[in-house]
Amino acid sequence: MLFGLVNVHLTNASLIAQVLLWHEAGLDFADAFHLALAQNYTHLYTFDEKFVKRSKGLTTCEVTIP
Repeated sequence: MLFGLVNVHLTNASLIAQVLLWHEAGLDFADAFHLALAQNYTHLYTFDEKFVKRSKGLTTCEVTIP
């Protein structure tokens, strides 16, 4: 409903759609957003072990602890 508001404009609707799918699959919203933004990279580094575990198999961008 938020994205249907007149004053809300999405610059990349497909990115937000992917974020919402990953969020529904168990990722925190911020983690899902960062992962979606990192799709052009092979690795995304984090100190969040839950993020590493929950992101397994979602994408080719590997989330790992440095």
